[in-house]
Amino acid sequence: MFALAGYVSKLISFAYRVPYQNIAGDFGLYAYQTVYPFAAIVASLGIYAMPVVIAKIGVGAKGPQQKQEILWGSFYALFTLAAILVALVWEMAPAIGSLLGDEQLAPALRVISLSYLLMPALAVLRGSFQAVDDLRPSAWSQVLENLTRVTVMLTLLFIGVRMGKDAYELSQYAYMAALVGGVVAIVFLTYQTKSLRVVNVSWSTFRRVLRLLVTTGFAVGFASLGILWMQLVDSFTIVNLMGGSYEAKVSKGVFDRGYPLVQFAILFTTTIGMASVPNLVRHFRAGHIQKTTQGLRSMIRVTTTVAAAATIGLMGVMLPLNISLFEDESGTQALILLATSTFAASLAVVSMTCLQAIDREWVAARGMVLAIVVKSVMNGWLVPSYGISGAAIGTSIAFLAMASFNFKSLDRSIPLGAFRFGHYKLLIKTLLPMIGILVGLNWLGSRWIDSRIEAFGWLIGMVMIGAGVYIWRLVRTHVLTTGEWELIPFGSRLLDVLDKKEN
Repeated sequence: MFALAGYVSKLISFAYRVPYQNIAGDFGLYAYQTVYPFAAIVASLGIYAMPVVIAKIGVGAKGPQQKQEILWGSFYALFTLAAILVALVWEMAPAIGSLLGDEQLAPALRVISLSYLLMPALAVLRGSFQAVDDLRPSAWSQVLENLTRVTVMLTLLFIGVRMGKDAYELSQYAYMAALVGGVVAIVFLTYQTKSLRVVNVSWSTFRRVLRLLVTTGFAVGFASLGILWMQLVDSFTIVNLMGGSYEAKVSKGVFDRGYPLVQFAILFTTTIGMASVPNLVRHFRAGHIQKTTQGLRSMIRVTTTVAAAATIGLMGVMLPLNISLFEDESGTQALILLATSTFAASLAVVSMTCLQAIDREWVAARGMVLAIVVKSVMNGWLVPSYGISGAAIGTSIAFLAMASFNFKSLDRSIPLGAFRFGHYKLLIKTLLPMIGILVGLNWLGSRWIDSRIEAFGWLIGMVMIGAGVYIWRLVRTHVLTTGEWELIPFGSRLLDVLDKKEN
């Protein structure tokens, strides 16, 4: 249920950018997306990392009274941190805008900072449900929050454009909608809560939960927000390194078309492969190393198999996808290069998850630091010469560096190197027919597509043909076991259908 909510929420988060760009243009998308990481990083902490840590603390509580004290202690700790962050961002918004290459982004940053005050309540309420293994309220609140946010945002966007508001004012309206969505989610979760009551919190409890939220919560959250950190580096570097002109900002807006596509693809590929993570954690903590190793291998096989298809597929259909969604083919080359980061990021995420499954959260966090440093260096080197294409290459290289570091660290505890490289070789052989077909169809499409409708029709045909060929090759080459096929949506049904055809 929670995974499905994640898919739906990310689909909503991707889908609204299409009408946003269509209405506000690429410059409007630039004004919105450049400050987006400042909102999304804190929001993601409230959805994923902090509720998990709060739930873990709550599970160890001795009785209802102590559980309530832990929940309220977590709220006070997070609210203290959020209030400090709001004050800092509000005061430093002009300076941050200047560092981003555009001081006119400061008002949007100030609106975003107000949403930080909602995170503590959302994290604690979601954590209280997760502590009793009830993920439904968290899942429904996540979908409700995004639906409300997007509905209000697009309504305000339409009104703002009719009133003649500029791109910067429109971005402020968009982030005001995020405040509305957060409030609606809090009201929903509060209504679902039956046992939450105000209690006194001892100083010792406050300090303990604060320490755990800042350490464990930060380690888990920091490492799991890879694509957002890459976007943040791009926000600080692309416009500045391309001269700060209007054209540079429009190019940044064109580049921002791609990140939602990549982000959704990464979520889809990694969530499928990580269905077995709870079992992995139990096997490792029980000392069952062989079962842990087998589980890690399955997770890597499934994730990389799906990620490879998503990466090649996204690269292959980028031309008709760009035209059908965003009206023209601007930046297609850069977006194709950015699509390569789907596989690189999936490797980084699955290796990070492997480390977290064996209690190596801080190692995974160091891997993320390495990725940020590599991304910053690569942008500084490539963007001045190659523009947004250089930024796209930098993202892939950064995630590959993170994955390499993580797997090297993982191999010290559970050696998987020889298995991984053998699997990659088999995967390449499986991909070759799909690559050849998509290259041919893409070449034809570049000559025949003349409208958004034609591009959409071509896109659907390419997806169906490419997916069909890849699935056929997967079955023929036995890349996945029967059990691993069952982790993929409709995987077991596909196997049954193909087996009947062969027999």
